Amino acid sequence: MNREDLKTNWQNWLEYDYNPFLLFGSKGEILTLNQPAQFLISKVDQRTLYELALSYASLDFGYKTTIIDLKFDVFNFFAITVGYENEDEIGIKLYQTPYSAPKKIISLKEYEVTNIYHLIDASIATVSSKVKAKFKKEIDPTLPDLKLSQNEFVKIVTRVYESFEGNELITTSLLLKTGEFLRVGSKKFPIILLKISGDSRSTSKDPRIEELCQNANIFPNFETKSVMLQIPLAT
Repeated sequence: MNREDLKTNWQNWLEYDYNPFLLFGSKGEILTLNQPAQFLISKVDQRTLYELALSYASLDFGYKTTIIDLKFDVFNFFAITVGYENEDEIGIKLYQTPYSAPKKIISLKEYEVTNIYHLIDASIATVSSKVKAKFKKEIDPTLPDLKLSQNEFVKIVTRVYESFEGNELITTSLLLKTGEFLRVGSKKFPIILLKISGDSRSTSKDPRIEELCQNANIFPNFETKSVMLQIPLAT
């Protein structure tokens, strides 16, 4: 079929894809990229992605898909496709790991509108006698009040802080993820990302944290030195 006969702008399917795509020149410069890739390069240096493409390219002209576990900040990928048709350009597409929906969907109508900053402070106060660390906060002060299960949220965050017992410094960051959404039931919501990090942490509390998150419409992501909680911004 001649693409000139198509009425649909098929390039928009790439532009608005959920997965990042970048096309590099021979010196590593970005020639074009889609919207998800714009968010990705705000978290990872483009040179890293260019070198990743070179490392996983096929020996000859063509396309090669590789299953690989990749993590860049809040981004998680399970595979990449690298392709090139000449010596001057090489493209890479990264496939994002889908969010795991909570086993139990709780109606947001059951939640109270609350101030998330106050709940974080309450969680720090709860663990401060047990976790002898300096608590540092890097928080966007402009987030609105949102619907949360207050008791469950404090339990979750408290246990996350407890997993960092023994650290001298625990950093809490809170921000709005731009251009991404969580689906709860039939509705989509913007995402608030709560990230708690330190030099090391215990994983023994992870199963309980995950169980609590499943009952609170919160999506956890466990790393070696951090825990990220993705929270639907329902107001």
